Amino acid sequence: MAGIFGLFDYTKPGPGIPKNPPPKPRSIVFFEIFFRKFWHLVKLNLLFLVFNLPAIVVMSFISHLFLQRVINSGPISNSIYELEFYFAAGAVLVCIPVLTVGPAQAGFTYVLRNFAGEEHAFLWEDFKEQAFSNARQSIFVCLIDLFVTVTVGLDINFYLKINDKNIFSTGITAFIIMSFLLYMMMHMYIYPMMITFRLSVKQIYKNAFIFSIIKFFPNLGIFSLCFILTSLPLLLFPTGGILLFFLITMSMTGLITNFYVYPVLKKYMIAKI
Repeated sequence: MAGIFGLFDYTKPGPGIPKNPPPKPRSIVFFEIFFRKFWHLVKLNLLFLVFNLPAIVVMSFISHLFLQRVINSGPISNSIYELEFYFAAGAVLVCIPVLTVGPAQAGFTYVLRNFAGEEHAFLWEDFKEQAFSNARQSIFVCLIDLFVTVTVGLDINFYLKINDKNIFSTGITAFIIMSFLLYMMMHMYIYPMMITFRLSVKQIYKNAFIFSIIKFFPNLGIFSLCFILTSLPLLLFPTGGILLFFLITMSMTGLITNFYVYPVLKKYMIAKI
C-alpha cells in the first residue's frame, strides 16, 4: 500500500499544471520585466544619453520658448527654480519623445520594444543596427519635430503676450496647446511603428494621429504617468532628479510607453498582416 492508509501517495495522478494558466495582470508583468532588466535599462539609458546628447543640450532652450512668458510673470522669475522648470519641461519633451536625435531614438525604441515584448535584444548591436537602418526616416521625423516644437513655442508666447482678457486669443492658445498635446501623444507610436513596419513617414504620422484620437484617454493616462515620473523628481529633488534622468528615467518611461503601445500595434496592425 502506497503511503499510510493511502495518505502521502505520490503515485496518484493529481491535477498537475493547467495547460492554459490564466495570464498574469499586465501591471505584474511590467514590474517583472522592469526588475529583471533593471541593469540593462541603466546601461541602455547611459548609451542613449551619449548619442542623444545634442537633444538634451537643446531641450532646455526649446522649453524656454514655452515657459518664458509664464515664468517671467510668475513668482519664480529670476531664480534658480527657473532653470529647474526649463530642464524639467525639456526632459518631458525628450522622454515622450518629441525632442530627440532620430537614429538614436530608433535604436533605443527597438531595444525597449523587445524588452516590453519579453524578447531578446543585444544592447549595442541592435541599437546600432536599428539606428543605421532607420537613419533617413528618423532624421526626417526629428527635423519635423524640431520645426513643429519651435513653432508651437513661439505661437504660445505670442498669443499669451497679446492676451489681455481676449477671448479669441485665449481660444487660439487653448487650441494650440491641445493640438500639441495630441502631437506629443502621437510620438508614443511614431518610433515603434518606424522600427516595426515598412511605412512611409506620411503613413507613420497618419497612423499615429489615428491612434492618438481613438486611444485618447489611455494615451493621456500613460502621458500623464511619464510626465509625473520625469518632471516631479527634477522639481522636488533637483540633484537626485538629474541623477535619475541620466541613469534610468529615459529608459523607464520608454519601457512604459513601449509596454503600452506594442500590444495596441499588435492588435490593430500586426494581427492584420
